[in-house]
Amino acid sequence: MLRIPEIGRVQRTDTGVRLDFAVPASLEYFEGHFPGCALLPGVVQIGWAIEFARQHIPFDASFRSLAGVKFTRVIQPGASITLLLSFDRDRNELTFEYQVDGQPCSGGRALFEVIR
Repeated sequence: MLRIPEIGRVQRTDTGVRLDFAVPASLEYFEGHFPGCALLPGVVQIGWAIEFARQHIPFDASFRSLAGVKFTRVIQPGASITLLLSFDRDRNELTFEYQVDGQPCSGGRALFEVIR
């Protein structure tokens, strides 16, 4: 089970939601990733984006694939994060972007499909 941090602030936007939270330095995801220069693994960032989207922008679709994912800055223990999420229901597509101090750190799209 993916451990997710506690959200400090939730703000609805025209296209989705903005979440502000701190990344606890005590998270097990930092252990060994990497010794001397801890950073939040990309797979955790993607997992959190999907989990937070399901909590704050409810949608009923199954994960299919990722597209356009880019990691441009590391997220270190204790960082204050802004996560921007939007879900396009016509395309079943979640767009996410992590920011630290207003600067993009990572982002991309998660594609979903409705199983009938």
